[in-house]
Amino acid sequence: MTPQVFHNASILMLDFVGHTEKAIAQDPAALVTELNDIFNVFDRITEMFGCERIRTVGDAYMAVSGLPEPHPDHAHNIARVALRMLRYIERRNAAHAEAWLCRIGINSGPVVGSLVGVQKYVVQKYVYDIFGPGVNMAARMESLSEPMKITISENTYRLIKDDFICTERGEFEVKGFGQQVLYYLDREIPSFR
Repeated sequence: MTPQVFHNASILMLDFVGHTEKAIAQDPAALVTELNDIFNVFDRITEMFGCERIRTVGDAYMAVSGLPEPHPDHAHNIARVALRMLRYIERRNAAHAEAWLCRIGINSGPVVGSLVGVQKYVVQKYVYDIFGPGVNMAARMESLSEPMKITISENTYRLIKDDFICTERGEFEVKGFGQQVLYYLDREIPSFR
C-alpha cells in the first residue's frame, strides 16, 4: 500500500498514569486481563463513532477519525470517543477498589497513513500505522494533560467549539510546536434536533 496523506484527521492518544508501577507491584496476569477488558470496551466505543484503533502499546491506546475514509465530522467523532472513554473509566473506578487514571490528548491535523511491514522469521507481517506532525501533536496533548482530563489542541478546539464545552488552559510551550493555546474538553452540548 502506498503511503497516503490525510489532511483532515483527528488523533486520540490515551495513557494510564502509574501503570508501570502497577505492573511491578501487582499480579501481571491479572493486570493484563484487566487492561484487555478496558481496551475491549474502548474498541467498542471507537467503532460506535466510526473511528479506528491504530494500536496499543503497553497501556497506551491510539485511535483516529478521518481515515482511511475521509469524514467531515472527524473531530466531533473523536471528541465523543474521548468523553465516553473517560466516562467508562470513571464508572469502572466507582465499582472497583483499584482506580485506573488516564490522560487523554487529541489533535486534528494532517497524518500519513501506510502499511508498515515487519519481517518476523519467515512470515511478513503488515501493520497499518500513522505518522506525522498531527500524531506528534496528539502525543504532546496527552503528555501535557492531567489525570482524568482530556486536553485538546487549538486545531481541534476550532473544529468542535460550537458543539462542545471546552475550558481554555492557557498557553503552553509544546515541544516541537512552540507556544500553543490548549483546552480541556469538558462535555458535549446536548442537541435537541
